[in-house]
Amino acid sequence: MKKILTILVSFAALIAANSCSKDFIEKTKPYSLTSETVFSSPELIEANLLGCYYVFKSSNPTFMGGRAVVIADSRGDDMVNVSNPQTLSDTYNMSILGTSSENNEIWAYAYYAINYSNVFVDKLEKYNCAEILGQQKYDQFLAEARFIRAYSYYVLCQLYSQPYCINPDALAVPLRLTGLESSGNNNCPESTIAQVYNQILEDCMPDKLPADATVAGDTDAISRASAAAAHLLRMRVYMAMQNWDAAITEGKAITGFELAEDVSSLYGKTEKDVAASGEMIFALPSTTKDKPNTQMSCAEYYHPNAQVSWIDEANGIASKEGYFLNEDARVNKLVSEADGNGYRYTLKFMDYGGHLDWVPLMRYAEVVLNLAECYANKTDGATDAKALLAQVRRRSISADDDVIDIESLNGASLKTAVYDERRLEFLAEGLRGFDIIRRGESFTKKNAFVDINVAPESNKYVWPIPDQEKSYNKEIKKK
Repeated sequence: MKKILTILVSFAALIAANSCSKDFIEKTKPYSLTSETVFSSPELIEANLLGCYYVFKSSNPTFMGGRAVVIADSRGDDMVNVSNPQTLSDTYNMSILGTSSENNEIWAYAYYAINYSNVFVDKLEKYNCAEILGQQKYDQFLAEARFIRAYSYYVLCQLYSQPYCINPDALAVPLRLTGLESSGNNNCPESTIAQVYNQILEDCMPDKLPADATVAGDTDAISRASAAAAHLLRMRVYMAMQNWDAAITEGKAITGFELAEDVSSLYGKTEKDVAASGEMIFALPSTTKDKPNTQMSCAEYYHPNAQVSWIDEANGIASKEGYFLNEDARVNKLVSEADGNGYRYTLKFMDYGGHLDWVPLMRYAEVVLNLAECYANKTDGATDAKALLAQVRRRSISADDDVIDIESLNGASLKTAVYDERRLEFLAEGLRGFDIIRRGESFTKKNAFVDINVAPESNKYVWPIPDQEKSYNKEIKKK
């Protein structure tokens, strides 16, 4: 862990980020590259910023480029993962220990991304980069780095903290806001989830990021932070706080996007697949030189050939009436036929051999269903909630083929319908596990392989901080 947190700004990091332009590559290389040199030109500064994205995604192990997405779903109840310790069986069985491999990896690479962003932010100020970049570009680069830090902390809070709605003063994770470039300075106590969430809200600065309407269909833009991505992350935090009005304000601020006509067009390994529809807000690309390693990509868990994680038709969302209909495009286009064992798999990540699938982290469909949930939780919001729910559901299944009458829903039945629609819409996209903890619900799984019921008061509900972190950081208080 100490090695992970000791990150130096280096030329190697710039090359690893695949961020240098052809013109830069052809220029004469400096014989001695210092931090001051790296932050001496707009091209080099931006290359280092793209290094932040590279670390956020990571290749081996992956962070948000695969591993964390699968972990979030493996904690949930819509996918079955009966495999081995290398393919997240501890996560699925809710038996994570301080020594579990996925625990150590997620912690280390989340803080790797946080620290890389912290170092970048520190250097922007130290080397007067506003004069080099101009104020507008300086503000944008600063906001992009802080967004990566914010997103990393958001993910950590979904694993290592009690739900805000149960106890906002519960200890979460150490909140590190300055970069570490040498050994030492390891001690840092946990902050509360309220403190971390407030920092996330502060770090998301949509007014400093590119305008939303310019990113639809732009592959470069959807793989970097935009105003829409910052608003959506703030929306997620406000929903966790159950501040429905603030969340609605953030959702309504997201413009320039629309639901794709064909939901299946949102997945794949080509730029056209992920950008052309105008629905994708933030997604992580993979290239032949920068892709997840073995057992790190989404395809290696979800692809039919992997036989690691399949759809739970016995007790997951696929077992509920109205949510696995053959007439639904999310089923007939994005779910495999049953294999020899009777298992069906998601077809969202199909590059099993190449690992080049883009990973969708934020789609406009989430904004719509987030708004539906917010309105469903307001006493006068049922009409709006039903209209928003219908937007997403009717994209994939017609009213004539649907067994669910959206207009008849009210109160608890409306909330349940919105929750269930999220489960089907974002199957295998990493939202289910986070939704469970956000609402303070129990983790329940019951199928032929497991029978699990982990309530928020259980010591299995929250991941323990890794033993390795405790060995360096002497101010950790949580067991």
